[in-house]
Amino acid sequence: MIPVRDTSVARGFAPATAVLIFTNLVVFVEELRVGDQIFALFSVSPLDVYRYLTKGAGSILAIHWDILVSAFMHAGYVHLIGNMIFLSVFGPALEKKVGIPKFLLFYLGAAIGAFYVHTAVYPTSPIPVVGASGAIAAVMGAYLIFNPKAKILTILPLLFFIEVIEIPSVVFILVWFILQGANGFLSVQSHANVAWFSHIGGFVIGVIVGIQMKWFQ
Repeated sequence: MIPVRDTSVARGFAPATAVLIFTNLVVFVEELRVGDQIFALFSVSPLDVYRYLTKGAGSILAIHWDILVSAFMHAGYVHLIGNMIFLSVFGPALEKKVGIPKFLLFYLGAAIGAFYVHTAVYPTSPIPVVGASGAIAAVMGAYLIFNPKAKILTILPLLFFIEVIEIPSVVFILVWFILQGANGFLSVQSHANVAWFSHIGGFVIGVIVGIQMKWFQ
């Protein structure tokens, strides 16, 4: 399923979402310019956190800075484009509900939180965690709380043809979450290249924080 847009929310410019997308694009251009060296400079793995906690190796501030930078890095065009499509669909509606400062703080905090959920499952994994998926999953979780009756215009590739239909946001997001959970379960015994539990954790964080933000609005 490829989301196209939220048909239930009035269109309009969402500056915070636009800034996040632009930053992701700028960082990706820098990745192309510098090459794999950028991953050696900024990427961080659960093992880095484990070594800090058990041996005091490294700096906790440096580790968290790298977590944030890594959340704007991507492992290729498909990874980047997929994430930016989802952010562009679900980000603006949430941003308009909670406001720009809260949205940005929520996004960055969720990036860190999603990383730690993945780390809890794979505490000694040496595989770096990069990409905006965890933060975007949190956006989707909070979006679901604020927009449970929304409709998502969706591209559905079906064998030899493509269907474009409106899907209730609850259905779209829950199907997406079930797929993340299934992939996470199947990969739990191995160090998967995709941080499925970052997606799962990010979504759960988004739902919890979304309920709190809605409650106190």
